[in-house]
Amino acid sequence: MLYLTHSAANEKRRGTVAALVAVTITLLLGIVAITLDGGLLQDNKRRVQNAADGAALAAATVIYQNYPSIESSGVADPGGYASDAAKANATANGYPYTRADTTVDVRIPPTTGPFTGRIGYAEVVITYKQPRYFSTIWGSSATPVVARAVAHGFWGGTGDGCIVLDPTVKDALDSSGNGSTTITGGGRFIVDSNNSEAARVTGGGKLKADEFRITGQSPGWTGPLDGNKITGAPPTPDPLAYLPAPAVPANGTMTKTTLAGAKTYYLTPGRFTNLPNFNNGDTVILQQGGIYYIDGGGLTCTGATIMMDPPLPTTGVMIYNQPSGTQQSQGLNLSGGSVTLSPLVSGPYAGIIFWQDRTSPVSLSLSGQGGFNIDGTFYAANALMQVTGQGLNVIGSQYISRTLSLSGGGTTLINYTNKNTARRRLVRLEE
Repeated sequence: MLYLTHSAANEKRRGTVAALVAVTITLLLGIVAITLDGGLLQDNKRRVQNAADGAALAAATVIYQNYPSIESSGVADPGGYASDAAKANATANGYPYTRADTTVDVRIPPTTGPFTGRIGYAEVVITYKQPRYFSTIWGSSATPVVARAVAHGFWGGTGDGCIVLDPTVKDALDSSGNGSTTITGGGRFIVDSNNSEAARVTGGGKLKADEFRITGQSPGWTGPLDGNKITGAPPTPDPLAYLPAPAVPANGTMTKTTLAGAKTYYLTPGRFTNLPNFNNGDTVILQQGGIYYIDGGGLTCTGATIMMDPPLPTTGVMIYNQPSGTQQSQGLNLSGGSVTLSPLVSGPYAGIIFWQDRTSPVSLSLSGQGGFNIDGTFYAANALMQVTGQGLNVIGSQYISRTLSLSGGGTTLINYTNKNTARRRLVRLEE
């Protein structure tokens, strides 16, 4: 009797142990399955995200290449080439859209997120159905791995009305006199100097913009700045450093006529050397549609009328200055008179009205007496730009120079717009 009781107890104990072992093994296998399949899931998540990033950038690159026509037509992806590039890139990275376990959804423009409906953006969502391996003990359905990316490709304005590039000098931005200079259109004032007095306003005048971003701090400026002020900002690199200078073109032509003592000069695009000084009473007409390459001698106009042919903007002009020395006469010197100019509207130099050799230190001098109406970017990366105003003048849409001096008693407007300024070009991930 005792023997039978002991045997039954042993049998019961062995049954309990076997059940516990079975449960434990199942749990251990589950943990192993989760660990192994979870690791594969994380690895595939990284791979799918990389593929989505690459596909979005591939689409953005095509958008970038075709941006001028996209911008003018309003068609986000003409011919579907950007979408095709995204799918080809996803395929090359191991996620072909034709495979049953993979979906590559390309949305141009995006349909979700902060860039919904915006031209120039591409959204890519890749879904990969990861099969179960060890975790089939929990179920047989595939586990979806989803990754999303948004990239941007465009040519557009920088958003900066003035960029002062000198990295260290005091008073890199120097405004004096009792007049005012205002950046319209939301353009910012950027001052890259890290000096504690990088910007200065004196003489009772006013300097106004939506925002001033100054690299220097403590405090970074002296005098009144009318707008939101940010100091200690990282310096902004020259946004046109990527752009090659124009090649020297064939010679342009200049025809001079005189009527009742008044001289009229008609110029066609091309290369010019040693232009005459244009003076009060002279009229200078620039034919639209090309680059005026000044190869030594500078451009000096004192009281002259400068205009385009046709008078209203169509294709615009750009003046490129290649000084042959460091004398002020080798620079751009516009004083008084009536000046009405607009920049090129197409091509790599769209939005630029004046460009001086980016290594030249020869300063630019513009002195409006109430007759200046100039659009476009003035670009002199290694020079001082001096702007003086009396009366009301519109002098450009953007300044990019090493240092900047503003003075006079008038009102000077810098009418910033994305379309009438030099084009920054980029392809980048946004999300």
